[in-house]
Amino acid sequence: MKQFTLIVAMLVSLAVAMPAPTLAGSKRDARVAYVMKNLKLKGDVQEKFKPMLDAYLKELSDLKEPYKQLKNELEDAINANKLTAAQCDQLFEAKQKQEEQEPALNRKWYAKFKTVLSAQQAYKAIKLSDDKL
Repeated sequence: MKQFTLIVAMLVSLAVAMPAPTLAGSKRDARVAYVMKNLKLKGDVQEKFKPMLDAYLKELSDLKEPYKQLKNELEDAINANKLTAAQCDQLFEAKQKQEEQEPALNRKWYAKFKTVLSAQQAYKAIKLSDDKL
C-alpha cells in the first residue's frame, strides 16, 4: 500500500511540475484526436494525414503565440480595465498581424491536406481545427 501511495504521489507531482510546452502539446494532441475522430478516415489515410495535421496545428499555435503572450503580460491591466493607449495599440496590432497571416497559413495547409484528403475532407479538417474544445 505504501508503494502504491508513493507511486501515485510521484505521478501527481510530475503532472503538476509539467512544463508549459508539454501542456501545450497535450492540448494539441487533444485537438488532433478531435479532428481525426470527426473526419472518420480510413487507416492508411489516417496515417498519412495525422502528422500533417499535427504540423499544421503547431504552425497555427506558433502564429498565435505572440498575441497570447502579450495578452497574458497585460492580463492585470485588461481585467482592471486600465489599459493605456499604447497597450491597446500593441494588442490591436498583434491581433491584426495574427489575423492577416492566418488565411495564408490556412490556404497553404488546405492545399497540403488535399494531397491525401478529398477537398471536402480538407475543408472539414481546417474547420474542425478551429472549433472550441
